[in-house]
Amino acid sequence: MSDNGRRIFPMETVMDVLLGNDTSEGLDFLGYVIDRPLCDCARGVVTPMVKGWLCSLNPAFVNIAYDESLGYPMWLQNQKKVLGDNVSVSPLPEKERMSIHTILDNLKAAHDTAEEKTAEAEAAQAELKALSPFKKKAEDAEKKIAQLDEKNKALTEQVASLKKEVAAFTGKVAINTSDIEQTIKDMVAKSVKDALATLPIAAAGVAVAVAATDAAPEATATDSAGDVPDTFGFGASAPSSDGFGF
Repeated sequence: MSDNGRRIFPMETVMDVLLGNDTSEGLDFLGYVIDRPLCDCARGVVTPMVKGWLCSLNPAFVNIAYDESLGYPMWLQNQKKVLGDNVSVSPLPEKERMSIHTILDNLKAAHDTAEEKTAEAEAAQAELKALSPFKKKAEDAEKKIAQLDEKNKALTEQVASLKKEVAAFTGKVAINTSDIEQTIKDMVAKSVKDALATLPIAAAGVAVAVAATDAAPEATATDSAGDVPDTFGFGASAPSSDGFGF
């Protein structure tokens, strides 16, 4: 390299760049021209720009084309005869270098993001694979929960219906005790009446007297001693005044 910042490269290295050959020497050449170390992933981005720079330095590089019929060693020797064994190259001007640096920075950021997302995706896939044996169990559990929910819903509806029926029945059962007592009295009176209807007249009179005695209230102060109560069923109170009450 000379004092003005130029550097001497073998023609083989320059031809690698012009032909797009992926060699380590060519990658080193690209890094020198843009004044920045390069990884192999950035080779395709930088190469077209550096080729343009080479062509601007030596227009003879514009028409370089590999002739396969000669074989690469023979073809390279022919190029050296015309262009020389070495090439003196200077880096790109600062403005162009900074533009390329910006592009490479963005490329690196995108590459890092892609690697990060790839790592996240791989981790998620690994987790999913680890959980896959439990997937069937989880599905079965969800089905059972759904069935239990349906059963609970049906039972809740049945309980609500039963509560309504119980409430209605409770309203019907709440009978007044006075009504019950009156009903019993009516039933007793009817039974006595029916029984009297089947007895002979004399027996009926005795039964009526007994029934009347049991049912008559205690004598009051106005009752005369020895008087026969009107409720007895025999005596002068009868309409016929014959003493039998018939």
